[in-house]
Amino acid sequence: MNAASSRRRDLVSVGIVLAVVASGPFLAPPAAAAPPAVTAQAAADATAPIAVPFLASGGELVDAGRTGFLSQDADGRARWTRYADGVSTLFEKHEGDYVLGGGPGSDVVVVAHAVNNPGDEEIPTSTVRVYDMATGAAPVTLDLTASTETRGFLDAVSGSTLLVTDRPRRQVKLIDLDGGRPTVRPLSGSYAEPVWMRDTLSGTAVLRDRDRDQVVDVRTGQPTGTYRTAPDPGWPTPYVPRSSFVAPDRVGWTERTGGKLLLAAAVRGQDEVARTPLGPDDATTITGGLLGDWFLWGAGPGNATPWHVFSARSLKDGSTVELLDHATDVARGPDGTFLVLGTSAARGAGVYRVAVGADGRPAAELIAATGEPVGATPLAYAGGAPVTVDLDGVAKARLSWTFSTTRADLTVRMKPKNGWETFETVVRPASGSGAFPDGSLGFDWPGEVGQGEPRPAPNGAYEWTVTARPWNGMPTVTVSGTLTVTRSPKAHDFDDDGAPDLLARDRDGYLDQIGTRWDDARGRLVPLRSDTSGLRGWNVYDQVEATGDLAGSNAADLVARDRDGVLWLHRGTGSQSRIGYEPRVRIGGGWNTYAQLTGGSDLTGDGRPDLVATDRAGDLWLYRATGSTTAPFEARRKIGHGWGIYDRITATGNIGGGTAGDLVARDKAGTLWLYLGRGDGTFAPRTAIGGGWKVYADVVGIGDGNKDGRPDLYARSSTGAPAAYFYAGTGDWKAPFKPRATTEAGTRVSWGGGVVQQVS
Repeated sequence: MNAASSRRRDLVSVGIVLAVVASGPFLAPPAAAAPPAVTAQAAADATAPIAVPFLASGGELVDAGRTGFLSQDADGRARWTRYADGVSTLFEKHEGDYVLGGGPGSDVVVVAHAVNNPGDEEIPTSTVRVYDMATGAAPVTLDLTASTETRGFLDAVSGSTLLVTDRPRRQVKLIDLDGGRPTVRPLSGSYAEPVWMRDTLSGTAVLRDRDRDQVVDVRTGQPTGTYRTAPDPGWPTPYVPRSSFVAPDRVGWTERTGGKLLLAAAVRGQDEVARTPLGPDDATTITGGLLGDWFLWGAGPGNATPWHVFSARSLKDGSTVELLDHATDVARGPDGTFLVLGTSAARGAGVYRVAVGADGRPAAELIAATGEPVGATPLAYAGGAPVTVDLDGVAKARLSWTFSTTRADLTVRMKPKNGWETFETVVRPASGSGAFPDGSLGFDWPGEVGQGEPRPAPNGAYEWTVTARPWNGMPTVTVSGTLTVTRSPKAHDFDDDGAPDLLARDRDGYLDQIGTRWDDARGRLVPLRSDTSGLRGWNVYDQVEATGDLAGSNAADLVARDRDGVLWLHRGTGSQSRIGYEPRVRIGGGWNTYAQLTGGSDLTGDGRPDLVATDRAGDLWLYRATGSTTAPFEARRKIGHGWGIYDRITATGNIGGGTAGDLVARDKAGTLWLYLGRGDGTFAPRTAIGGGWKVYADVVGIGDGNKDGRPDLYARSSTGAPAAYFYAGTGDWKAPFKPRATTEAGTRVSWGGGVVQQVS
C-alpha cells in the first residue's frame, strides 16, 4: 500500500473550482451505458504480452482486478484493460474527476468528482459513477453530497464499498452500494486526520490517523487491529508521505527514525513490531507491498538519487531478489499476486505480474508491453542542448536535452560562470512531466538561481551539467556545456538580472538598492532580503530618479539633482558583485527650475529612454537621450503646458499597448491620469485611470515585475505604517492596471537604520 490516496487528495485540491452535481436517487439511469470500448493490439499468441502503448512515458497503473486492470494514460485518460484479449475501455472524465478501483479481485471502477467550494473546510466528493467491468452493466450514480450521512471525501474503494472520510466532523464511514440504495455504516470513535488507504485486501482496509494505522474488516465494519507508528521527524527534515501495506497475515508501514528509512511490520493480531532498515536513507516515497513472507519495494516516481531497483526482501532471512530495474506503480492483484508497472533491461517496459513461485521466491512475468525500445542498450546523449536563453517578458523558459530514450531521470545543475549561486533540479518523466513531444527531456526554468532564497538569474554565461539515469539500470551518462542568458536592458534593473530594483533613501543619506523577484507561489513581488547597498552621502540630492540606459552601456543609470540645482549622471555598473555606480558626471545646472522629473520611457521611438520635467510654471519639457556619457541629452523641447495641476509624474514604459513609452500623472485631488505616447515626444489626450492615489508618497514605473512582458507600477503609502503595493500592467490603455497587491519592497528601515523617505 502506498501514499497515493493522500497524493490524490492533494492533486484534486489545487486550482479546481467546480460545480456541484445536482442530487438524485441512487438509481442507474435507464439510458446510461458502459463507456465505449477501444481495442488494443491483440496478443500474437496465447502467451505473448498484450500491447499497452498508452502506458508509455508517464502512464499510471491504478488497480488490478480479476478480469483486467485499471490505468491512466500520461494525459490523464482512464481505461480498463482485459487480461484475456487486451481490449481496453475508456472512461469519460472531466475536470475535477478522479478514478479509483475496487481493489484486488474486484472489477469495480469508480469515477468520482471532487468539489472545491469557497469557504469549505474540506474538499468533498460529489457524484460517483460506479462501473462493474466484469458484467458491463450500466453504471450506478450516487451523489455523496445529497445528505450529511454520505457527505465526505472518497479516499478508496473495497469491492462495492466506498471508503469515505469526513475530516471536518472527524468521522469515517463505509458506504455499501448493494441493493440499489446506499447503506452507510459509520465507524465508531473520533479521528483527527483520517485517510483511507488505497491498497486494500479483499474485504480489508487500512485507516490512517496521525500516529496509528487501523486495520478494518470491511464486511463487519469493525477494527481488527491498531498499530502505533513512529511520528514524522518534523522540520527541517523534508516531509515524505508515509507508506502503509497490508497482507492477509501482516501489516507494515514505512518510518524515518534518526534519518533512517525503515520498514515496520507486525503479524496481524500481535503487538510486536519488527523494524528493518531499507536504505538508502534519502527522502524516498516507497511503492510496493507485502507478498507472503516477502516485501516488494522500490522508489516511487519523482524521487532523488541514489537509484532503487524494484526488489523483494525476505522478512524471514533478509535475502533479496531483484525483480525489475525500475517500477513506478504497484497494485495488489487477485490470488496473492501483484501487478507492477516498470521496466527491465532484458524484457522491456510494461505491466508485470509478480507472484511467489514453486521455489518460494518471487518472480516477475511481463503480461502487457508498452512497446518502448528499451533493453540492454546503454543510454546515449543525442545533443539539443540550449545555447541561448532569452528571458525577456517570459515567466519561464524551456530547457531540454535529447538522449536515446525518454525513460530516464535527469539531474540538472547550472551556475553562472562569474557567480557562485546555483540552480539544481531533477527531471522525472515518470511523474508526468519532463518528457516533451520532440523526444527531449527537460523542464521550464523560472530564470532563478539559489537554493535557499532564490533570486533572479543574472544575464551572461552559465555552465551546466546534466546527469541522465536510465530506468533500465544501465550506467548513467553525464554531459556538460555552457549557455547564455540574455535580456534587454530594463529601466529599473541595476544588477542585470531582469528584475526591477528599487532605490530607497533615508533622511541620513543612505541609498539602498533593493532587488526584487516575482514569487510565483504567492503571486507577489517580494524584496531580496540580502540585497541592499547602504551607499552613503546621497542626502546632497533632493531628487533621485532611475532613467534606464542613458549612456549606452546596457546597464540602468540614474540622475540626481543636488540642492544647488545641478543634475548629475550616475552610470550603472550592471553588476551583481559590485553594487553601486560609476563616478558621477555633471550634466548641467539650472535644474532647480523644475518641480517634477521622471525618466525611463522611450517617448521618441529611438530605443533610448528619455527624460521629461515640469517647470514651476506648469510647462512640460522633453530631454531626448543621446546615448552619450558626456552629453546624455539633446537641448530641451517644450511639449506641453498646464502640467502644474499635477504633483507627481511618472514614466512607465509602454503600458497602453501603443508604439511608444507613456506617462502617468497624479493631480492634486488624487486622480491618476494616463498619457499615451505617440512616439514623437507628444501624447494623446489624457485618460483617467482612477482616484484615491493621493495616499501615495511615491509612484514608480518599475518595469516588468511579474515577468509577463508588460510594465507594472509600484506605489508606497505616505501616512501611517509603511505599506507598498504592486499594480500589474494589463497592456490595455482603457484599464492599464490590475487591482493592487501588497509588497514588502521598500517598507523596511534602510541599511543605515533610518526610515525610508523616498523610493524611486
